[in-house]
Amino acid sequence: MLQIIIIVLVLAADQLSKFLLVPVLESLPGRTLPVIENVFHLTYVENYGASFGILQGMHMFFIVTTFIVLAAVGFYMIRGRKAQPRFLRICLALLFGGALGNLIDRLIFTYVRDLFEFRFSFFPWVFNVADACLVIGAIMLGIYMLFIYNEKDDHKFFGQKSTKEESVAGTPEKADDTE
Repeated sequence: MLQIIIIVLVLAADQLSKFLLVPVLESLPGRTLPVIENVFHLTYVENYGASFGILQGMHMFFIVTTFIVLAAVGFYMIRGRKAQPRFLRICLALLFGGALGNLIDRLIFTYVRDLFEFRFSFFPWVFNVADACLVIGAIMLGIYMLFIYNEKDDHKFFGQKSTKEESVAGTPEKADDTE
């Protein structure tokens, strides 16, 4: 249930921000509105590529890839939902919601609508709510894989029964070669 709530909130925030801001920003000169001059602007950009505008014009590639990723993440979320730690469930839901938010744009408009621009770095970066959730989810997944993940718990995620060789502590017992 937590994952569904997060996905719905991500989608709602992403699509609502675009619905409310795009008409306003399209009517402005330069399609930008400074919130904090030279630091943070609301800027409307139609991104036909991936992050930072790379791979321009690869519309079908992004759609197919996103469907594959959503299917894999969705399967993993559903199959292992009872055994996954809350931290992992949250990061997967953020990834799923972010990918779905950008997929909706690609299916309807053939591009992703980006709105938020930070200008304090060496290049301007324009993104949307879905992008932010993808980045946060990816960082969380990295933290999980590096510091939390335990290989011994893999069988719990896919409903596999532990083998006879595993003891209660989860470590393999030594085989008796005397027989």
